Amino acid sequence: MKWLEGVVSVLAGPRAVPGRSTPLGRLLGLRTKYTDSSGYTHFGKRGELPIPGRGAGGGRGGGAFGYLVGGAVVVGGATTYVSHLETIPYTNRRHFVLISPDQERALGSKMYQDLLAQQRKAGKLLPQGHKLTRLVKGIGSKIAKEAEDLSDWGGKVDHMKKLKWEFNLVDSPEVNAFVLPGGKVVVYTGLFGVLKSKEELAMVLAHEIAHTVARHNAEKITQQMTSTVLAALASLALGADFVSTPLILGLQLPYSRQCENEADAIGLQLMARACFAPQNGPKAMSRLSGEGNAMPEFLSTHPHSETRVSNLKKELGKASEVYESKCLLGGFRARFF
Repeated sequence: MKWLEGVVSVLAGPRAVPGRSTPLGRLLGLRTKYTDSSGYTHFGKRGELPIPGRGAGGGRGGGAFGYLVGGAVVVGGATTYVSHLETIPYTNRRHFVLISPDQERALGSKMYQDLLAQQRKAGKLLPQGHKLTRLVKGIGSKIAKEAEDLSDWGGKVDHMKKLKWEFNLVDSPEVNAFVLPGGKVVVYTGLFGVLKSKEELAMVLAHEIAHTVARHNAEKITQQMTSTVLAALASLALGADFVSTPLILGLQLPYSRQCENEADAIGLQLMARACFAPQNGPKAMSRLSGEGNAMPEFLSTHPHSETRVSNLKKELGKASEVYESKCLLGGFRARFF
């Protein structure tokens, strides 16, 4: 973690630009300078590493030092990557997460309180006693309860035991719902004009809870941190920003769509465990498609509705088995067959 913070501090500093003397600039072979104890400024040639007391050339030792530091950064980065890999429950995908569950919860709590204060001031936050708030809280709490014990799924699940789930509604025509780190779920009332049943609402809530199961928020923060570092390094090396667009199209957007598909798959299983008929999962996603897809899928943060519905149907077999064995006839099938 410390190596990444160090790199970020170098990149963020006002001297981290071509032509200035910074550790990163020297590693990349940029023009460097330093001032000796007599107040005289020395300038080094591109690719050289001036060392105070040795003159402007720097000699072979400077280049060796640069390679040594560069190697240390690479080794440190690889070690950090391997030590921060986690396995997502159910899908068993391995992902890189730098921040801890405690840090994630603290961040989410601050964001959530700021959001509630903003919506309350605007008069759009529905009270806890409102019938829609009670409906969402009842369904969401039931699904969240099932998410507390997922040991049979494998992967990292301990972060689910310390969560304090909260569900709030914002009075807005926007058709949307999201979850903040730490189990803070926000639903917009516009959803109720689209969804047709409690089971379809359960799919939406299970999808949001699944993001928390998979620690997608923490993974996204990690990806933003590393993408920023990579983009800055490439920009300094190339002298211009040639990587931001490829990073977005080739990494960030595909990753976002992958997380949405993953949350759909996990959410379908969660709603089945909470005894909501999983056949309503694809129906909910189909209804949420609205007017259709305005842009090509590769430019979108979310998969097209047709893709999501198709993927959900592939997961229906497993979810239906869970639902039938646990929920139908009080679990009769699970006890006798």
